[in-house]
Amino acid sequence: MSKKDMLRSAWTRVRSKKQIIREFACGEHKGKISLLKILELSGPFVRRYENREIVLADAGYYWLQLAEDRSHAWFTVMFDDQGRFIEIYVDVTDGNDALAENPTFDDMYLDYVVADGKVYELDRDELEEAYASGAVTKEQYETALAEGEKIRKNLTENTEQAIAFFTEQYEILKHELEQ
Repeated sequence: MSKKDMLRSAWTRVRSKKQIIREFACGEHKGKISLLKILELSGPFVRRYENREIVLADAGYYWLQLAEDRSHAWFTVMFDDQGRFIEIYVDVTDGNDALAENPTFDDMYLDYVVADGKVYELDRDELEEAYASGAVTKEQYETALAEGEKIRKNLTENTEQAIAFFTEQYEILKHELEQ
């Protein structure tokens, strides 16, 4: 399991960025939300889904992150340099520490993506291998699968609402970031 953070400290591809992190509250949900603008990076970050390559990070692109405290989902939503939605990427986590100054999570390998109107499950094999090798416990494994299924179901049933919500948050934070 690797620990990741909202500042993206371990992301060496990004050479220069501008970022804000804010408290987030929506009803009983509390955590942090961030918008990162990539100013300069060593090269574009491209991912292939089915037969299509999608650029996820390049100069001028934005990454919105949302982490609810103690949740098992960490949302990263990518927008291109024109502000167009690219994808929602959800890490299944071992629980978020979203109230810290720089929120963190332990990555449980399993991920879900919304791109081109489809929901993709990624890296289940990595979770299976981690469980088989003892890197994650039976409880962590079962929690990751159960939380992953909730995420998949929610994204599948509410794709348009999720995109609209994250786009609205992006617009709010972008206005603040650019001032």
